[in-house]
Amino acid sequence: MKRERFLPLATVRKTYGKEGELFLKFHPKAPQTFLEQWTEEEPVYIWVDGIPVPFYITSLQFVGNDKAVVCFENYSTERLAAEWVGSTLLVKVETAADEADGSRLVGYAFRAKTEKEGMRKGVVSQFFDYPMNPCLELTFEDGTSTLLPFHPTFVKKTNHRNKSLELFLPEGLE
Repeated sequence: MKRERFLPLATVRKTYGKEGELFLKFHPKAPQTFLEQWTEEEPVYIWVDGIPVPFYITSLQFVGNDKAVVCFENYSTERLAAEWVGSTLLVKVETAADEADGSRLVGYAFRAKTEKEGMRKGVVSQFFDYPMNPCLELTFEDGTSTLLPFHPTFVKKTNHRNKSLELFLPEGLE
């Protein structure tokens, strides 16, 4: 049985031109296989209201090693494309359902002890399986979010029955 998960590919930095072009900056750990084997039939995804929405790229032009200019299908004007500036493009990756990773923690509530602010609460919104550094995306009650390395140093206690976590946030991630 396969399960799907999403890995960050790039961030939309700005519009580029008048025909709906967008300027992307690839994440340092972007899946190289996607970049090398991309076809127009494969969508990229953007989280919209908690749902991964597929976007089909009609043109892709690389600019250096870590940037590109793209156009999405049905977004042929600068005004329409500008809606996605600041968004993170994701790629779908299928993994074995029994893989031991942090993806099963998505949706868990957390309480996080911090060095300065005391206690913060929120929800685990995503899991990113970066090579050698898997991370949980934490969305706090105030709407802000941060990435936390998925490591026993920071994940202090997991309660699968209550779907909750107790975390430690080091300085800088508070």
